[in-house]
This record gives sequence, C-alpha cells and structure tokens, in this order.
Amino acid sequence: MGKIKRQYRVISVHQTFNGQLKVNWKREYKKEFLCPQCNEPRIKFHAHPKTLCRVSWCCIACQLTGSLTQRVPAYIFRYRSDLECPNPNCQEIGNDGQKGWIYQIGKKGKLFTCRFCGVGFIPNSSHPSSWHSRQNQQKLSAFKFDEDTWDLRHFYENTTNRKRLNFHDIKPDWYKFQVKKYIQFQINSQSSAESILHFLSYFRQFGAIIQQKSIGSITKINREVILQFIDSIRTQASTTIYKKVHALKQFFEWLELDSNYLIRSRDFPKLSFNESNWLDEVTRKAIEEKLCKIPAPIARHYQVELWTAARPEDICSMNFDCLKEENGKWYVRFYEHKVARWHQIFASRTIRQVIETQQQWIQQTFGSDYPYLFCHFRAIKKTSYPTFTNIKPLPEPPRNDVNKNPMVRIIRMLIEQEDICDANGQTPSFTGKITRHSRLQEVRSQYGLEAAQLYADHQKSYTTVQHYAPPTKEQIAKVDLPFQELLMNTDNKFLPWQSLPESLLKNPKAHELDLEIAPRIVVYGHCALDPKIPCPVNLFPKCYGCSSFRPSTSITSLRTSVSRRETKISRS
Repeated sequence: MGKIKRQYRVISVHQTFNGQLKVNWKREYKKEFLCPQCNEPRIKFHAHPKTLCRVSWCCIACQLTGSLTQRVPAYIFRYRSDLECPNPNCQEIGNDGQKGWIYQIGKKGKLFTCRFCGVGFIPNSSHPSSWHSRQNQQKLSAFKFDEDTWDLRHFYENTTNRKRLNFHDIKPDWYKFQVKKYIQFQINSQSSAESILHFLSYFRQFGAIIQQKSIGSITKINREVILQFIDSIRTQASTTIYKKVHALKQFFEWLELDSNYLIRSRDFPKLSFNESNWLDEVTRKAIEEKLCKIPAPIARHYQVELWTAARPEDICSMNFDCLKEENGKWYVRFYEHKVARWHQIFASRTIRQVIETQQQWIQQTFGSDYPYLFCHFRAIKKTSYPTFTNIKPLPEPPRNDVNKNPMVRIIRMLIEQEDICDANGQTPSFTGKITRHSRLQEVRSQYGLEAAQLYADHQKSYTTVQHYAPPTKEQIAKVDLPFQELLMNTDNKFLPWQSLPESLLKNPKAHELDLEIAPRIVVYGHCALDPKIPCPVNLFPKCYGCSSFRPSTSITSLRTSVSRRETKISRS
C-alpha cells in the first residue's frame, strides 16, 4: 500500500488586543491581497505544523514566499490604552494619544513597562519607592494619626518628599499604637528626621520579637524578650547595637516601665571609635584627572560635595539657588539636616563656575520649576562605562543610600576601571561620607584646627578632631616633642617652675601623652608576663585575680595562717 499523505488545515493564529484570531486561508481568502513583488493575486498557502512557521504563502507567478504566522510582539497584543507612563521624562505619545506606550510583561499580569522609555512599574502600588507612590508624594495630604504612612513634610521643613514613616509592617496592633505615640512625642521634642527614621527601624525589629512571643500588652514585656532581641542583633556593629539598645531603653522609660531591670548596663557593648578615613592627596588627584570620563553632572556633584565638605544628605537636597552674594563675596549656602540649621562657606571662583554650569544644565533638562541643584539618575550599568549611553536623569533629588546614590556608584566604577590606587598602592574604598573627611583633613593641614571646625560647622573642636580630622603623627611630634624634651630634663638641670610652658602651668595634664603603659609593680608579688609588652588583660589594680600574678614567697606563711583562720571561722 502506498503512503497516505496527511492533509493539514491551513489555519493561522494571530494574537490581537481581544484575544486570538484564527484565519482559515483556504476558506476565507478571496484573493484580497496581491503579491508585493509582482502584484499578482495567484497566491498559494501551505501548512507546516512541525515548524515555527506553521502557515506560509507562495506566489505562483514569481515564487516569492513569506510567513503568515510571524510572532506578534508583546507590545502589540498586550497593549494597555488605559495606562500612562509614570516617568516624568517620557514625552512620547502612544497609539491612543496617551502618554507613553504601556504593555504588560511577565506571566502574573502585575508588572507593566513603557515601550518608549523602558521603565517598569506596578499600577496603584503602595510601596514608597514605586513610580506610582512617587507621583502621589508630590501632593501633601492632611495628616492623620490613624494612617500607617506619615509624611515627614508635615513636621520638618527642607525635607524631601521621599522621607516617610511606614508603620504597615509593625505588629501587633497595640504595639504599633504605642510606637506611633512615641514617634509623635520624639517629633514634638524636636528630634531630627534621621533619628526618627532610625527609631522606627529599631522598633520594627523589636516588634518582630514581640509578635513571635505572642505578647499581648506592654506589661508582659520581660527580660527574656530583651535578651532575645539583643541576641538577634549580636552580629551587628557595636555602635549599631548600642544605638538600638539605648533607643529601646528610652522607649521603656517613656512607657514608665522598669527600664533599669529590663535593660542592664552590661547589655551595652563597649564602643571603640576607629580612626577617621579619608582620601589621600594621591587618590584625590587621580580622581580629578579622570572626571572627564564620566557624565558631567555626576562629576560636578563630586566636585561640589568635596569642596563644601557637606554630608551626603545635605548635598542631595541642596537648593538650586545655593549661591549667595554678601558684601561682594560669594558663598555656598545649604541646610544641614543633622543639626537642623543653615550653613554657608566661601565659594571660590572655580566652584562658582561648577555650580553655575550645573544650574544651566538643570534648567535645560527640567525647566525652571525644579528646586534642587542635583538630580537622580537611572539605568546606571557597569557595562556602559564610560559612555553611559542609557543613563536617564529623573526630576527628583539623588538617593542618599550609598548603594543607590548615582555619584557614589559612578565614582566607584571610575576607581575600578581606571585602576586608581592610594599612596600605599591599595584600592581606596569610596563612600559618600568620605568626601567630608577628606576636605576637613585638607583644611586642617593647611589652615589649622580652628579653620576646619568652622568649615564643618562644629560647635566643639573635639568633634572635628575625634571624628573627621585627627592630627597626624608628624603634627603631634612637631608640637609636643619640644615640651616632652623639656619635661624629661635628660641633662638633669635645675628647672624652675616659672620656666615651664604656660599651658602646663594652667593645666598640669595638658601635655600628658595618651600612651598605654601597663603597670608591672604589684604588691606582695609580681607579674609573670613580659614587662616590655602592654598588659593584654589590663586589670590593674586588680592584678591579684589574674592568672599571671605570682605571689611572693615571703608572705606564704602569712597567707597560710590567714587561710586557716578564715576556714576555722567558716566551719564554726
């Protein structure tokens, strides 16, 4: 028997706005179409069920072929005419006259994207960082205590619209109510916005422990809950643990609980401040030489932040009209969120030109209504360095988060791609905060500590020295060694007290060097450790409880008699 040739129906399936469209070409085709090459209506159709091209056509006259089942792109059959693009920079008009061309992506049907600008978004999303929420944040609605989202613009001036308090995930409800009342109390007590945001994150973590323990009221909080909370954060930095435990103790005091019982002094870890870190001169010069390779607005952001020595948050929210003229001199004026006051520093001609160039770019990009000097950028990819062809400016201040700040991200790429090293040949660790340390250290080395203190707007010089611009070893030696040589009096000369330095006469401890000299003179015995090294235990004057203490043999009989007497008393 001969092989029977199977006949397939010539039916093509097409995806449309309203579902699938099936066309039977042998039945429904009435020679409406002509061959695009020879304009002849003699067209034949073939079915190919086992290939991607399931239905094809062929012109009998010129043998031209083509497919009738080419895949329809998603932006056609998943097009949504009822949605508009939330990206303020997208100015393209869609098929039905709306802003952008929106279509659905993914299988769950929640995520949408714009064909023109490529932004992805979820319509009606309540997440603070979503496109929908960012559009709604521009409008400040009336404050309501019962709502789970508070806009900090109700309570603080010069605050960006991204700063919001989110109580949604704080459980249980009775605990959330107390947290809201305490946060409101802290706001009325003029705590900074950053402190309020930190408090909320601490209480959110503690609330998870309360929810896990099924605690039903404030009075049920016990020592066991506190220990479990401390155990959950034990891997974090000592400074972070200290802040969280201290905030919790303040919260308990406000609730009129026995905070001294719930939180003990031993719960607070010992704090040790690391030395300040800054970019050395070699690194700064290398970065400045390579700034031409990155986008100009990002380079200007780095230059202004380095010159002003301002905190990253203050630079991100710096006003567009930050340049001020007073008595023929120009100043850069910005708001310090940490201390809630305005600060201004002298503006050189170079930094004035940088700021004025940035102002022109902002006006050309966003118009005259944009209130900030710098903006955020999206689509920053490491693979696009150094051209960054896909980078897009957004009409909102840059993110303060070090991992999202566009300037920090691109400077890190610059350091990595250009192989920039410090004076020791190591790759520098760049953060947004390091520019403040670097500039203050530079000002201190050139003009002195008082100039650095005024530049940073510190009320106490101790803050400048301890956290930002500590003196180098060479500076300490230059100032203090002459006094130490005088005080040591190696020649054993007569030294009248009137010849001592005036600062030493006013304060006898003025020239004491803060050196760790471990004591080795112990009464009734001696230390078995090497006297040339510092004591690793540092128990002095409680050396008798140390395992390295060796008692003197001359008092052995005395110790024996005392021990016998105490033993006899205890038995009686």
